[in-house]
Amino acid sequence: MDINKKIKLLDFKLTKSIWNSFFWVYKSNFIWNWIDFSEHKDYNFWDPIKNIDWKTVARTTKLYTKVFEEERDLKILFVIDINKNMNFWFFDKTKKDILEEVFFTISSSASFYWDSIWALLFDGKKTHFLPYKKWVFNIFSVIWELSNEQNFSEIDAKRTSNAFDYLNKINTKNTLIFVLTDFLNNDLDSNLKMLSKKNEIYYINIFDSFENNLLNIDLDLSLWYDGKFLNISLNDKEKVEYYKKNRLSKINNFSNYLSKNNIFYKSLDTKNDVFKELYLFFNSLNK
Repeated sequence: MDINKKIKLLDFKLTKSIWNSFFWVYKSNFIWNWIDFSEHKDYNFWDPIKNIDWKTVARTTKLYTKVFEEERDLKILFVIDINKNMNFWFFDKTKKDILEEVFFTISSSASFYWDSIWALLFDGKKTHFLPYKKWVFNIFSVIWELSNEQNFSEIDAKRTSNAFDYLNKINTKNTLIFVLTDFLNNDLDSNLKMLSKKNEIYYINIFDSFENNLLNIDLDLSLWYDGKFLNISLNDKEKVEYYKKNRLSKINNFSNYLSKNNIFYKSLDTKNDVFKELYLFFNSLNK
């Protein structure tokens, strides 16, 4: 698809799906991460008790609460997996299509708030770094890179670990990081764990619906699963159910690993309405 048509399509889908409601939803989740003291005000019963300035209370005998202002100039980093498996499709969308929708939705919100956007595209063999920029230039640059099929040429089992290691080496900190990948790990990567101590991370797994559910159709195939090929007939209901159960368990276990290290997790597949799922996901975190 022509790059201009693709951007117009993404923009139309974003506006049609959730209007402007997404343009604030992810921001409020970070109010207590990067904030500055603004002023004092009289305490009201609905104000958080933890914001009461007890030193001022002791000095004046009146209840005052601190007012904070969110630091608007956040650094938003997109760590984007461009291994060739992202071009896989079984229905009408590729995993890369979903990745583009996720990126466009979140980056548009960041651009709306004039946040700095940068990106690291990786496949394990090569990386492409787009430095910090405000406004929409980097959004278009990333969409352009994702539209270049020649970028999707390698698959490396250590690709995510290498990307996280690179970010640690350049001392990435105080950054809001969105990891967009189809890589599903069995445990928590040490480089990711180290990165999470200095940044806030959202790990978004992108799958094809077929990868998670299989279909009850007359087809024999081999799947690369847990480092080996699994021969399976989709008419073999017992084997299909075994695969689905283990797949779900793997996703849940990985989500738990991330959660224990204060990393947020969301999985999406090609059957999902990306904009709706992200909107509900961020809203659920803000409650």
